[in-house]
Parts: sequence; C-alpha cells; structure tokens
Amino acid sequence: MSFLAPAFLWSLLALLPLAAVYLLKVRPRKKATTAFFLWDRVFSEKRATSLFQRLRDALSLLLMALAFAALAFALARPEFTDDERKDLVLVIDRSASMAAEEGTGTRLEAAKKAARQIVAALDGNQRAAVASVGNELTFHSHLSRSPRELLDAIDVIEESAFPMRSEVLQSLGEDAHWGEDHRLLLLSDGSFEGVEALPESIEFYKIGSPVGNVGIVAADLRRQPDGSLGFFYRVASSFPEPVNGDLLLKHADEGDRIYKLIPLEIAPGVNEAEVFSLADAPAGRWVAELDLEGGDGFASDDLAWMTVPEARPVRVKVATADRFFFETSVLAFQRGSGLLSLVEEDPEITIEKGAATDSGDAVVVFTPAGESPWWDSVGEEIDVLLPRVLVEDHPVIRLLDASALVFAGAREITPPAGSLVLVESESGVPLIYRTTREGRGAVVVNLDPVASEFVLSAWFPVLIHGAATHLAGREDEPAAVYRPGDRAPMPGYREGSTATVTLPDGTTTLEVSDAEFGPLAALGFYGIEGRAGAWSMGSSLVTKTESLLDNAAVTTTAGPLSRGQSPSYWLIVLALLLLVAESVFYHRRKVG
Repeated sequence: MSFLAPAFLWSLLALLPLAAVYLLKVRPRKKATTAFFLWDRVFSEKRATSLFQRLRDALSLLLMALAFAALAFALARPEFTDDERKDLVLVIDRSASMAAEEGTGTRLEAAKKAARQIVAALDGNQRAAVASVGNELTFHSHLSRSPRELLDAIDVIEESAFPMRSEVLQSLGEDAHWGEDHRLLLLSDGSFEGVEALPESIEFYKIGSPVGNVGIVAADLRRQPDGSLGFFYRVASSFPEPVNGDLLLKHADEGDRIYKLIPLEIAPGVNEAEVFSLADAPAGRWVAELDLEGGDGFASDDLAWMTVPEARPVRVKVATADRFFFETSVLAFQRGSGLLSLVEEDPEITIEKGAATDSGDAVVVFTPAGESPWWDSVGEEIDVLLPRVLVEDHPVIRLLDASALVFAGAREITPPAGSLVLVESESGVPLIYRTTREGRGAVVVNLDPVASEFVLSAWFPVLIHGAATHLAGREDEPAAVYRPGDRAPMPGYREGSTATVTLPDGTTTLEVSDAEFGPLAALGFYGIEGRAGAWSMGSSLVTKTESLLDNAAVTTTAGPLSRGQSPSYWLIVLALLLLVAESVFYHRRKVG
C-alpha cells in the first residue's frame, strides 16, 4: 500500500487531545452537609453503575478515534495497487464486433462500464485521456484530472460498422510520446488480427467471453462471359458445434425477390467457399442473408449488400483518316469486356491525330502537330533512346510497359501549364502527358503510331483503353461489395465535376467533388448521382475476425489497475458511519 499525500498522516497526532478529552476527569469540590444520609444512597447507586459508565466511555472513545483515523487516512489518499503514476490513456475498441450481444448488453457497453470504473478509481489523483479505435484512432478528451470530463468522453463513444485496423494500434504503440510517458490501456474483445502481437507499450484489457455466431465473411457477385451472374460466398462460425441454416440471395430492386435459397450446415471455424451461377439474373442491387435456426450473437454479419452495374461502355469515336487500327483496338474491348463502344455520334471520348481541333470534352491525341489547345508549341522531330516513366501507377499507363515503346515521330513539344507528364525522353521532352483546359481533358501521345509500328503492338489497344477510361472517369469501376472503411471510386469523375451520394439511411446526402468517396462508414446500399448517371454501391462487413467471436484464447495483459471507488471514498463513508453510530448510541456523554 502507498499514500499519495503521506503528509496528512501527521493529523493522526490529533488523536492525543481527543483521548485526553475523554480521559481527563474533573475533580469534585468538597462541601459540608447536614444530610449525609441522603447522599449516601446516591453514592451507592453511582458505584453500582460506574463499571458500565467506564465501558461506555471507552467504547465512545474507540468509535471517535476510529472515525478520526479513517478521515486522516482518507486525506492521505491510500492506494492498494502497484499502479505506476503515469498518465493513463483509455483506448476503447468500437469496431463492429463490439456490437455483439453478450448478457444484458453489448461488448461496447461492457467496455464503457469498465472504463467508468477505472475513471472513478482515479479520484482526480491521476491524469487520463479517453480515445476510441476502429478504422482510426479518435481522442474524445485530452489528458485531464476531471472525472466528469472523462466520463462525458466515455459516454459519447458509439458503435461503428468498421472492422478493426490493427495498424492503427501499431502506430500508437510505436509512438515514442505515448509509449514512454503514458500507460496505454486497450479495452477490447480481441476480435481482430494482430491481437497477439500488440506493441509492448499497449496493455490489453479483455472484454467479454466467447459468443456463438455465424457470419458471411466473403462475398462477390459479377457478370460472367455467358451472361449469368456468378455468386461467391464464404461463411464462418464461432459455435462449438455445427449449426444449420439457409442462405437467401435476394434482388433488392424487385422487392427482395428470392433468386436462390441455399441450405447450409455450418461447421465451426471458417467454412469452404462456394460458387453458384444464376441464369437470367438482372443487374442491380442484391442482398445475401443468413437465416439461422435459433439465431446468433451478432446481426450485422448476417447480411451482405452487393451490386452488379448495368453494362455502360465508354463511347469512343475515331476521328482520324487512318481509322482501321484505332477502331480495331476499340472493337477488341467492345467484344471482350464491353468497357468500350465504337460510336459515330454523342461520343464521350474522341481519338484524333495532328492538331486535334475536335470540340469533344475528352480527346486522345496522337502525332501532335500544328496549333492546338492541348499544347503551347510543337517543334522538330527528335530521337528518343531511353524513355523515362515518371508516374508508373497512373491509370493511363499502369498496365502499359511504356519504357519499352518506340517513340518514332516524337517532336519537341511544350505542354500547357499544369499538365501532368507521365513519360518523358532522356532529354526531358514530354512523350505522354495528361492535360486539362476549360473543363475539357486530353491525353497526348507524342509519337507516330504508324511510323513506330505501335499499331502492331499489343500495347496499342492497352494504351487506347487506359486513356479512354481515364478521361471518362471510368478507370476504376465500382466493385460488387466494399467493406466499411474502404474508399470507393466516383464513376465518371472529371476534374471540377460533383456527384451526390445518398447514404444507406436513404435520406442523408453528401456532395462529393473528388475522384473517390470514403471512408464508407455504414452498412447497406449507397446511391451515386453524377456525370456518368446513377450508380449503386454495397457496403458489407465480410470480415472473418469480426465474425469469429470466440475470444477464449485471448488473455488480459494489463498490469495492476484500480477499479471502482477509491479507498479514500470508502474511508470517508466508514468515518461517517462511525460518527452516526456514536451519535445514536452515546448521544449523552459526560466528561469526568
């Protein structure tokens, strides 16, 4: 045991005058009397009760001494743990699995209750901060000695749909500022990857016990070459025994019409993945739902929201005299993936050669020459010996081995200010660049595709595809399913454009002016209205560690930690009870 304010122990010396008050007696004065026989009877009765009187006074003294000692020890602030007096950071896990039902509440409610007990035990003697973690670390209070401030910070923490990102905890534990000068206490159920390898500076406080649960841990839905839909799924169970149930695949755009019902016998652990085909199934929004006999402990992973977009190829027009090779490249993707479509009217992308005077909003220009809004000047031909790739992961060239291309027919060229050069010559001449002007965009390819025999290369259609889909804002099509915390592309995004995103609640809308939206924070369907029309995205948990709620193998690693009311609080309560008892049973006390 230790004392935070040991100087107050000197107040125990006040017990000496207290005892003196009880022990000192007043000497009676002697006076002559003529009626001694009357006083003799009184003295006889007093002698009969003197023993009881002395016992009563001694017990009264004992009660008062104990009450005073309790107050003195309370002022000295005793502690019965070996807790280091470092600032304490309470990190509460608010990831998806903390919403699992256990007992009369959720795991998150149990974590918040434990945090409140820890704050109560601090009794204003130690600074603490409150944070929550899931997709990211969020501080709800800075270091404070105010219990009310800390309790209010705990109260505002709410459940989330985010899976736990263990790298956030790794960064926190490796931060020298927090790791050396503070105690980091994580209150969590341990249902996340990396719980066994937490940094040494993070103390783990286990919340909850094993819970039986079955969840969808992987799902995908996409159009296959034969026109059918391929449905992939995998389930996992934390029940100790096999359980039975059904998996229903429903089309949300047709009033949740059931297209497939799959009987399941689910073994403990992660089960084998399965794939089914759905003939004549429409595009749109789909929901996979688990229906279990007897239910389970966590509802959020019983549903998977998925989308299959309608076929919407990027419309491409070839506006050159030598059209054959360009059209062949477009038709290759039209017949294959269907991502491009060759058109003559209302194009989204125009392919040109030379001066590129077409008035389209997006242009791919080969063999730049003459005057054009897409360059400031064009000079003489140059020899390119060693092209240098400057932005390898740019959508225009990320699938292209640009350093292996022959840039025959390349010219000295000055791109407009603000252009993004993707490939340049060894002398710094731009060979492929992306530029914009007055809301229009262009990809300029500084070579002659015929002279360089580029039209005969397998890279030629790849470059056509990359440039066309990038200019149309379609280089990254929405996936069938996303997880909370992911960022999703905005189909049809172009610099300066804005899209409206409707959240899964169906009423909240956001204006998005970036190429991506996120992080996704809720489960369900998101709606997108933008330059490329209306799109949908599905957000589902589909995370193995959040569904397997058997945390029996996880143990608490936290050091000594006080919980509940402080010892000073209980000492004050004891002192008050002793004073009340002394007042009730010995309300009439004589001195002497």
